[in-house]
Amino acid sequence: MTEREKQIYKSGRKNPNGYKKTSFIFKIKYNKKILATVILTLIFCISINAILGFNLISLNDLYCKLGIIDGIEKQDSDFAVYYLDVGQSDCSIIICEDKVMMIDTGTKSRNIKIRESLLALGIDEIDYLVITHPHDDHMGNAADIIKKYSVENIIMPKIAKENQVNTLTYNDLINSIVKYNVNPLTVNAGDKINFESANIDFLTPFKQNDNLNNMSIVLKVNYGETSFLFQGDAEESIENQLLSRDIDISADIIKVGHHGSNTSTIDKYLDRVNPSIAVVSCGADNTFKHPNKQTIDTLEERDVQTYITAYDGNITITSDGKYIDVICQNKNV
Repeated sequence: MTEREKQIYKSGRKNPNGYKKTSFIFKIKYNKKILATVILTLIFCISINAILGFNLISLNDLYCKLGIIDGIEKQDSDFAVYYLDVGQSDCSIIICEDKVMMIDTGTKSRNIKIRESLLALGIDEIDYLVITHPHDDHMGNAADIIKKYSVENIIMPKIAKENQVNTLTYNDLINSIVKYNVNPLTVNAGDKINFESANIDFLTPFKQNDNLNNMSIVLKVNYGETSFLFQGDAEESIENQLLSRDIDISADIIKVGHHGSNTSTIDKYLDRVNPSIAVVSCGADNTFKHPNKQTIDTLEERDVQTYITAYDGNITITSDGKYIDVICQNKNV
């Protein structure tokens, strides 16, 4: 700015180059707008921090309520199984009329996904929380689920002292069970529970095993003429024991063991189950290379329609007691 322009600017006269002295009234109005913006911003920040600080709503819940993350769609059915796409981990939700069972809770990294799905399904109470075995990819969010939701019963395999788990995730889970007065249920092979108009058969565990995968709870859910088999990470040795004990493992839908690893789903076991549909829960491009090609080939050889969460996204199967329908996030069947 030249000296002449500075003089014109100070005088308040019209400047041919566009410089104009700011009036006192304009300054007041301008400052009021800034002040109002600052105050509103502070009020918003304080409110959000207060809400989060007092645990009235978590950041995860805020994301859910704002619709930042897509959720699974609730089906108009008296019986539905929701196999959540939780990466390289496991989490399934069964809704039978007014009862809810959650089988495994995925890893901690899938916390938002699972809680958003519960919100989409309208779930704030869980009648049965089943932890098939104490590995982080199956129980990672269990403590948080117990803290944030009303969980009535928890079912876990009883682990012998010599095989006891000593991880932070497991200890948090045990502490949460005590703190929130969740009723612990111990099940053995042959036990049954009624689940509204469905019934659940617990097929394992048989005995202690230092391989925690083989401590997995294998359970079968029966609804009318349809049945669903869940087997956690149970491996070949458990499958052989189920075969040798002549236990009825036949099912229309099998949740394939151990994320589709070749340590599970042996030929003769699959022949006995004789499913029409298989579901594999695994993450895309996971380091374990799940599902194993051998497992997929075994399923394809038997014309079993196979769905994989890594590719199909959330997988929902509904039943009317006789017929089943499959709805995938990434395609409809």
